[in-house]
Amino acid sequence: MSYASNDERYRRPAHAAGRHAAGVSRVGAHAVPEDVDDSAAPRQSAAPVDSLQTLSAGQGARVTTRDNAAEAADIARDRAERRSRNRRLSGRNRPAYGSKPERKPANLKSVLLVIAGVVGLFVILAIVAFVTFLGAQDNAQSAEPAATTAEEPQQVQTTSDGSVTYQNVTYSIEVTGDGTYAVVATDAQGNKTEEFTGEGTPVSLILYNSVIVVPENKSDGTWDVMAYTLGGDSTPMLVTDSSGSTITGTGTISSATLDGSVVHVADSTGATTDVALE
Repeated sequence: MSYASNDERYRRPAHAAGRHAAGVSRVGAHAVPEDVDDSAAPRQSAAPVDSLQTLSAGQGARVTTRDNAAEAADIARDRAERRSRNRRLSGRNRPAYGSKPERKPANLKSVLLVIAGVVGLFVILAIVAFVTFLGAQDNAQSAEPAATTAEEPQQVQTTSDGSVTYQNVTYSIEVTGDGTYAVVATDAQGNKTEEFTGEGTPVSLILYNSVIVVPENKSDGTWDVMAYTLGGDSTPMLVTDSSGSTITGTGTISSATLDGSVVHVADSTGATTDVALE
């Protein structure tokens, strides 16, 4: 058995402690560094030393101070003007050089022909519209009497001093002083037209469809019935029977009553005669 000296016992722990304090521990026979700070270690520059140069006066960034502020403003203004001038002279703002191709004037004759064609088309359309309007007005006027006819009663009886209406025209009897009378038509505007005249004294005024019927007393003591077709060039005529003989009677008419297509005539003799209108 060997014993270490006191110096060795105290020296070995101190040596180990020194190595531990230096951040080195041993694992087996190799030493592993612990908690080494790389930022403290010096680094070598990647650029060669002879490539680095020192900036001389006038090089590098220039700081604007009160002394050179006016000069810096002038330089900035000059640069802005150059940029604006370059922008105005580029692209579509670039001034054109040389002569532009001359534009040929439009053919005046062609323009006049086009204008004349358009005007003519408008004139034709206006004429067509006007003719169509007139045709519509005529159709409306021609259709109006037919509608009125359908609404108006076609069998009307009144006294000799009354009136009847047919297709917006009023018919009445006007007695003259020489023993005759006239059937007068009055339109919507008040214009009067004499339709026909008769001899004797009218008793009543009858409208049967489009026929004016007037039973009348004669001055010779007889009576008969006058008929006149409206809306044509017909002439007044006396009503006849089926054999063509004039229907008449003696005495004076006391009453004449329309019943369908028959007029019942009662006279002063007490006789009653049926006058067929069809």
